Amino acid sequence: MTVTIPAELKRSLKRLREVRARRPSEAQSLAFAEWRDEMADVLDELAQRLLFESDREQAAAAAEAARAQANEIRARVG
Repeated sequence: MTVTIPAELKRSLKRLREVRARRPSEAQSLAFAEWRDEMADVLDELAQRLLFESDREQAAAAAEAARAQANEIRARVG
């Protein structure tokens, strides 16, 4: 059985890889907080396109956690 991956999902996965590759080295910086927000946006996008409900829920939860982490970093650093 061959599974065809929808083009929109492929684009979202590519964007996820691109954003992940830009991860700043300093974890307690404003740049890292901005990157976590960007990751959250990508994960939200991915959550809308994943094929299985459990995967969509996991991506949405990861997006929420990324935003929370970004806010915590800003509170400490900012």
